[in-house]
Amino acid sequence: MKKNNFYMKWGFLLISMLLLNSCTDYLEEMPTSNFTADFVYNTPEGLEAGVVGLYTIQRSFWESGSNNGSDPIVIDAKDDLTVPRGGEISNYGKLNSGRFATNSGVHGTYWNLYYRIIDRSNAIIKAAPNVNMDASRRNQIIAEAKFFRANSVFTLFKLFNNIYVTTEPTTPENALNIINAKTPEADIYKLVKEDLTFSIENLQWNVVAGRVGQGVARHLKAEVALWQKDWLEAKTQSEAVIAQGTYSLAPSTDLVFKGEMNTKESLWVLQFKKAINGEANKINFNLMPNYAEQTPGSKYTIEQAGRGFGWLTMNNYIRDLLAQSPNDTRIKGTYYIKDYVYNDPATLPAGQVLGSIIRNNPSAPWKEFGDQASRNGFFIRQNAGCRKYFPDDGIPTEDKQVKNIMMARLAETYLYAAEANMRLGNNTLALFYLNKVRTRANTPALTSVVTIEDILDEEARELAFEGRRWYMLKRTGKLYDYIVDHAGYGKAGDLSLQNTGTHANTPADPYTFANDARRNMQPWMVNWVIPQNIINLFGPDYPQNTGY
Repeated sequence: MKKNNFYMKWGFLLISMLLLNSCTDYLEEMPTSNFTADFVYNTPEGLEAGVVGLYTIQRSFWESGSNNGSDPIVIDAKDDLTVPRGGEISNYGKLNSGRFATNSGVHGTYWNLYYRIIDRSNAIIKAAPNVNMDASRRNQIIAEAKFFRANSVFTLFKLFNNIYVTTEPTTPENALNIINAKTPEADIYKLVKEDLTFSIENLQWNVVAGRVGQGVARHLKAEVALWQKDWLEAKTQSEAVIAQGTYSLAPSTDLVFKGEMNTKESLWVLQFKKAINGEANKINFNLMPNYAEQTPGSKYTIEQAGRGFGWLTMNNYIRDLLAQSPNDTRIKGTYYIKDYVYNDPATLPAGQVLGSIIRNNPSAPWKEFGDQASRNGFFIRQNAGCRKYFPDDGIPTEDKQVKNIMMARLAETYLYAAEANMRLGNNTLALFYLNKVRTRANTPALTSVVTIEDILDEEARELAFEGRRWYMLKRTGKLYDYIVDHAGYGKAGDLSLQNTGTHANTPADPYTFANDARRNMQPWMVNWVIPQNIINLFGPDYPQNTGY
């Protein structure tokens, strides 16, 4: 039974492959149910279809409706910037789920997704050298597959630490093999760096929208270098992306997530096209509050990022970081929204004015600081939300939306360059790269010596809810301390239970709310637990992560 389950888990024949487009300006896909293994791995057209299938697998993560569509943002729920108010995602945000091997199903979703990509990448990489086709195009296909393999292996390593990696595709001959040992860390880094080196050498800078190119390969290699504390390599790779000229920061924050986001700031964007490819997701529904329900005078609009339910919203720590610069454009509706206005004349209460801010009005029904019932209402209706996942042409009353997903962008590359130069003692360049991100958001340039806290603070403001924060906190050794100090809502470092202790219930001394992660966090949780059903598929000596 163990062998059969293992065989099923790794997969043994082809997944559904999707065919590459012809002459359009983005990565287009078509279902191809009649593809055979012989076609995919022995013809140029099959290899093209196979590599496009990798994008489809990656995007499927965002299309899944499980757990109220929240699986892709569980990584955000587990960082230090969020209020996990309720819903399925809160079990992970509060670290109630994910604490034990037996209650960590979403961890298995991440595990299976990236191993699936690795297995398909392995098959393409192994088959491609034997296909009779133009050598340059063959190498580009292999380079894309190697990027996907590197990204997937590295993601699994960052999350789970104890992982097993093979470069062989699953076959009937090896599917029943029993694995008893994890892959050494040095071997993991060696494979990832070799794959990325090949990708950099064979991918173009300018690529069709949606496809990975040399820019995102160098970006990922810079991140790998930061994890290894190879500051010079991180500087080299990040600065190469910035200096080459293909990419540039958007002039203002309101343009970063506008439209399809296939701009010069975007290093890699997953493509969702209505009625063509890609299904609607509920990410926006999870991240935006339900500001119009039970609020007379308010209705859902595109300008206010449509309908949500505030299952995962911004805590007072990230709100305070954004409030340090009163003119920071990111909190003024470009990345995040904190002010919702009366906009429905048909239901406007007497004495209210259209366009006035709801929660700052004395008669507003949802107050952040008040009795506990109204405070919970505040987090449902009026707390600051993230609008990065709401499309410009979305239907504001719907809970599902179709929008491209930003996988990597240049603002993070600038922060990588800032950190690398800071670590190397080059404060002038560290300030230069850090301030490029700050001043674009209309915040004052820093002039002092750059610290890792400066970079972490800017990373929080710029990249919250993009799936990046947890990894950076782990890499810099800050994850445990920042979760214990900031997670959920309340006064910094307050570990008291909700509604207990002595609090003035003011901005300076708020009641605690949904801060369970502060008490549940343990030092070993910097590595995710491997779910028990996955551990059962390995041999009896395969190591679970320490502490679980």
